[in-house]
Amino acid sequence: MSTGFGALDPWMSGDAQEVMVTGDGTVWTESCGVIRRSGTLSAAEVAATIERITRFSGRRVDLTAPVADLQLPDGSRACIVLPPVAVDGPTLCIRRFACGVLPLGSFAGIDEVRELRSLVADRANIVVSGATSSGKTSLLNSLARCIPVRERIVLIEDTTELRLEQPHVVRLQTRPPGAEGAGEVTAQHLVRASMRLRPDRLVVGEVRGGEVVDMLLALTSGHDGCLTTVHARSATDALDRMVTLAMRDHPQFAAETVRSLVLGAVDAVVHVRRGADGSRRVHEVLRVRRRDHDG
Repeated sequence: MSTGFGALDPWMSGDAQEVMVTGDGTVWTESCGVIRRSGTLSAAEVAATIERITRFSGRRVDLTAPVADLQLPDGSRACIVLPPVAVDGPTLCIRRFACGVLPLGSFAGIDEVRELRSLVADRANIVVSGATSSGKTSLLNSLARCIPVRERIVLIEDTTELRLEQPHVVRLQTRPPGAEGAGEVTAQHLVRASMRLRPDRLVVGEVRGGEVVDMLLALTSGHDGCLTTVHARSATDALDRMVTLAMRDHPQFAAETVRSLVLGAVDAVVHVRRGADGSRRVHEVLRVRRRDHDG
């Protein structure tokens, strides 16, 4: 079956979660957490594949912009790196879009699922943490599906990955700068805008920069029920990571001030890990005591 990727079609139509091409044209695929050498493309086939992908996304990648993160029509994400940045030749990695949303039971046992559902129902501010490819976005999607249908959700993403079934969802997506360096719309811009869009819930696909401060300020001012993700090695590390992200873009703040802001905004951190067999499971649920609950 053709997926429109030309020479890469045999792997893009299979069950691989990741399809990767290294500088020598070797195709590697990952399924269930296992990476396998799956084939080889010629230099011409690699170039044609990259041209197809950039045409799909409407983005450019060339000597002046040798690194590009792109979104494909089916929601999959592609990263392309060209020489001389990619020393051995053009490098490509595609994280394929998962069509279905996994139930919470895929990530946790009965008691943990009950706790996670309760956190969402109680409008807790939840941070999902984990390493790359640990299942953060998939778990976030499953948690967001638990939000009552009567609520208005403002969703902010870099790439459109979350699939919410609620009838009242406002989807906002960041935009990189154009060829002239203008026109960028950051997550920080969108978080600020979201506060004027009357959200019942704010869902941020991932915090990775200055938007974390605006989001935390919103949460401590009464906008409960937020869901987001952050790269971290543990639930405790997720809190430290949010402090670091905030201070990196706002060095005028003292560390203790930012930490107090984080602890005053976050109710729970749900840490997810990927096992050796490729399964994604909730490893820890850390309850964070909020200042307004200390009494």
